[in-house]
Amino acid sequence: MLQERIETQRVKIVTKMKALRKKLEAGDDSELFVWVIPGALACAPRPLRHHPRYAGSGVQIPGEARQLILDWVEQIRMEGINSIISFMHDRDLRCYERIDLGGVNLTKFLESKELEVCALPWEDPAHSKTPEAEKRGKREQMCKDALIAYDRLRHPVLLMCSAGIDRSAPVAAYIWKNRPK
Repeated sequence: MLQERIETQRVKIVTKMKALRKKLEAGDDSELFVWVIPGALACAPRPLRHHPRYAGSGVQIPGEARQLILDWVEQIRMEGINSIISFMHDRDLRCYERIDLGGVNLTKFLESKELEVCALPWEDPAHSKTPEAEKRGKREQMCKDALIAYDRLRHPVLLMCSAGIDRSAPVAAYIWKNRPK
């Protein structure tokens, strides 16, 4: 029953994330994330992941997009986000290598903007050739690790991976079930 409730919530989150993707791809960045626990927990794709010009999985974002990254940070801060749990793996972080972020990667850059960041690198299961049993085990461990991080970070907390679906959504559903408002 518990797993069924978590799965139902994960599906709801994925549906909302896909609707958000369509808005972002259409150039509407009035919302950058989806609330899972209002005022406490949200999910988002990584910055510019669904931007009309710079979108794509693993796409290198050019240096000219630096201001858009700054705008993204400002917008999530204005929405109240204080902390980020990032599941971005090396492949995700490499997308920002062409942008001058002061000589640091995106994770360290976000920290420099007064966001608490807990990095829990996790290879995207949608692109992994890892056996299914190992993927399930990794997902369970990441849920537990993220819940510990969620409890210690300043709220609201934003969960972020590449698209906000395969890593962030199941973890958000797990936290939602274990730490309801």
